[in-house]
Amino acid sequence: MEALDALRNVVGMTVKVTTVLGQESTGSIYAYTTTPGSLVLQIPTTTALGNTYNYKFLRTSQVKHLEIVSTTTDVSTIAQIAPVDTQLIPQIIKKNTENVELGRKTRNVKASKEGQAFIKLCPNVTWKGNNITVLDEVTIFPPYRVDNIQSDKEDDGESAMRLVKKIVDGVWIKMESERKGG
Repeated sequence: MEALDALRNVVGMTVKVTTVLGQESTGSIYAYTTTPGSLVLQIPTTTALGNTYNYKFLRTSQVKHLEIVSTTTDVSTIAQIAPVDTQLIPQIIKKNTENVELGRKTRNVKASKEGQAFIKLCPNVTWKGNNITVLDEVTIFPPYRVDNIQSDKEDDGESAMRLVKKIVDGVWIKMESERKGG
């Protein structure tokens, strides 16, 4: 498509795009790349926060028709991309990797709904089988009731255990209320 080849020079122009499925989108061209063949439209929207933008990513192979609505480019309406400090990239990758690993540790698809609810509320939580370990010193055993909580530390585990018992009790009250429709 000839129009797609010329897109590199029209960032900021308003276009109307029709896909092979017949979906139409109108917005400003935010970005275009030949490899892998992507077109990004910046579409203005109004939310509770005021005027913002949505971004629609399209594969150029799926574009059936492209019509230029306005050849005027208003640079002030194009959202600016902030510069990235390349020195920070390894730190960002490390932090994101740690977050993914934490997500894996705190997810147990075999656990009950109650067990999943406790994981969301307690700080520093991991699964060990179907048991939940909180703050590396308190363990909650199925069926995750207050009576099923045990401190792994003999002396100073009491304050952590009290906190976990309050959280577990609160989760059960909330879940019972939801079951009753309250």
